[in-house]
Amino acid sequence: MAAKTIDDGENYTIEWDDEIGAVVFTWDTYVSGAAFREGCEALLDAIERRDAAKVLTDTRGVSAHDAEDQQWMQTDWMPRAHETGLEYSATVHSDSVISEMDVENMLDGMEGGTAEPFLTSDMAEAREWLAAR
Repeated sequence: MAAKTIDDGENYTIEWDDEIGAVVFTWDTYVSGAAFREGCEALLDAIERRDAAKVLTDTRGVSAHDAEDQQWMQTDWMPRAHETGLEYSATVHSDSVISEMDVENMLDGMEGGTAEPFLTSDMAEAREWLAAR
């Protein structure tokens, strides 16, 4: 993977991957509340700075999201991400039904026009999907 680190936060890592032309966001640990929102805002900033249309989010280290964080992501963050020009969003979840359902529930409630989503537990599959866009 030809990636360059953009931001290495306490709970996340953000990279630019030339190979797939996408911002790659990795949660290093489970967080909620202010720490979750801080990471999401850093991702939004990276999307804006790179003028990125694609993002790959690696949530394999997180099994579920707090309900308040899901609500904020759906009604506040995603509409703003869409306004930046985000068109495609691949999310890699851990290989568990609970993790998959958590990500699906979050995406089901998105408002304000969402990026075309792709969910998988396979990083190579997510990268291939984004590279084709």
